[in-house]
Amino acid sequence: MKKIFLLFGLITFATLLTNAQQLVKPENGREKIKMLEIGYFTRQLRLSPNEAEKFWPLFNQYRQELKRTVRDGSISDELERQQRILDLRKKYRKDFGNVLDTERGAQVFRTEDNFKAIVRREMQQRGKMRQNEVPHQK
Repeated sequence: MKKIFLLFGLITFATLLTNAQQLVKPENGREKIKMLEIGYFTRQLRLSPNEAEKFWPLFNQYRQELKRTVRDGSISDELERQQRILDLRKKYRKDFGNVLDTERGAQVFRTEDNFKAIVRREMQQRGKMRQNEVPHQK
């Protein structure tokens, strides 16, 4: 009986993995980064399934407000834009703390900054590798 469950689990895992790989094709770079981000945040913040269910809608709401603030054409002063971003982060730090706990709520922005730095480094390395590639001669 255990072997049947193990076999079923392996088949299910293989099917899910195949489906995920089909969704994340090289041309879908943003989707791939989003999936990597979800995994990174989940590990770094140690999100339980229940916490993740509450966290991700809140985080997505924060990201939408952040984008609107960054793109707000009515804010001409850069310091004013930075202040509004800071105010937004303070507001959401409290909200994240209510969903998780105070410590992990405060860690969300550090995790976000670290993930952005990792992606930025990876993109820079890939850019350097492309520059060093020698075009094939015919």
